[in-house]
Amino acid sequence: MGLEEYVGAPELTGEVIYQPGWYLLAVPPEAHARLLTLLDPLGARHKPAGLPRASVTRNEAPNQSQEDSSTAFGGERVTVRYSTTVRDENGLRFRIDCHSERLCEIREHFGLVTLKRDNGWHPVNFHITYSRWGELQLEARRPRQ
Repeated sequence: MGLEEYVGAPELTGEVIYQPGWYLLAVPPEAHARLLTLLDPLGARHKPAGLPRASVTRNEAPNQSQEDSSTAFGGERVTVRYSTTVRDENGLRFRIDCHSERLCEIREHFGLVTLKRDNGWHPVNFHITYSRWGELQLEARRPRQ
């Protein structure tokens, strides 16, 4: 999804949480409920994620600002714009693309890739993982040998 497609897209605001090796944006319950309705037209059996989230950094060694890597952004509230197109390429989880300038700034703080354009836009797309296939459907999707 190009950044231009996020103009006017729906938004949600979550809280940045730090877990060892991982900064994530936790999706609040009311926003999670809205995201789950995107699965209705698919008729897919699914199990809502216990921790609906967008990964900001995960097991990436910061090149700079290591001294505050566990304390810099925890508790901050960040708004993202998100696509309403459901993706399940990995065959395990449902997710949607999302974007936030602030999430890109957090990555920049640690010296991580953001691919910033000359016009100031960051074409890094994040995604929100918010559900997974139900057990019966996972079994049906596994290749038979």
